[in-house]
Amino acid sequence: MPRIGTVIRDVYRRPGADLLPAHLEDRYGIRVAATARLDGGVLRIDRHDGPPWVARLALAARPPQRTEGDAEVLRFLERQGFPAERCAHPEPVSTLGGRAILVTRYVEGRRATSTPATRRRLGALLGQVHALPTEPGPTERPAGSLHHLPDYEGLPEQDLAAAAALLADLVGRVPARYQQVHASLQELLANGDGGRGLPESFIHPDPVRGNVIDTSDGPVLIDWTGAGRGPRLASLAALLGTVGPKQVDDVMAGYRAHTELTAEELDRVEGLLWVRPLWLACWQCWLAVVSTKVEGSFVPDRQRIADIAARVRAGS
Repeated sequence: MPRIGTVIRDVYRRPGADLLPAHLEDRYGIRVAATARLDGGVLRIDRHDGPPWVARLALAARPPQRTEGDAEVLRFLERQGFPAERCAHPEPVSTLGGRAILVTRYVEGRRATSTPATRRRLGALLGQVHALPTEPGPTERPAGSLHHLPDYEGLPEQDLAAAAALLADLVGRVPARYQQVHASLQELLANGDGGRGLPESFIHPDPVRGNVIDTSDGPVLIDWTGAGRGPRLASLAALLGTVGPKQVDDVMAGYRAHTELTAEELDRVEGLLWVRPLWLACWQCWLAVVSTKVEGSFVPDRQRIADIAARVRAGS
């Protein structure tokens, strides 16, 4: 297992992008006109000979088989007619310097804005995802956590394990100004609920507004890295954590048109809502301690999480 610091540096630097145009031209026989960074390890590939593609460069520590699984998930979504990005080639996965690369068609449109209608559409999209049947293979691989630390990719409880590992990696080197935040986060980890035993379905691990493109044909959900089967409430909680308590009803109105939560899910929703904020807070604390370029850390807002959970239960 590589050290956490080694993996995190790869998240931000992702070397090899400069070699990508020549690699894609050689692999697929295309002519690359230009590239543009869309996100960490995600580049738009403008072509002289066709519509643009997107190339996703996996982390060096992420096994190529998982990227092959990501491609199969996209094929599954295409078979289901679900509005998601599509593979750009029959063989969309290649490797460059030991790093897997997935190419998909670029989705023309704009990032979704935060409006009541958008929140309802996103809730509805997620409800549709959770109602999809799975198939043997990658659609049933353990899912729910983020993929930024490949050794902790899997069910949502892995996000909590990653958060704990980030804090543990800092022990003995936390400066005075971050010691209180570090101690508070260690105590708050117990608030997280990994969702074990809750109803499972096919899920998108990060179905937030930033992963939705508004197109002329409607919203399209992108970035299915690590998608598979896991507690559906974890996926919903990831979305709910990005809206305010007063906006929860919009999301839930769309979601409940396709999927209803059980009594146990309603009872445990607050614990699932803690997972992603704890992961993000521990990640930020790690960066603040080890990097001179990062200032500040934070502790998740307990009251905000409680208020979101209360709104979900009130609308049931």
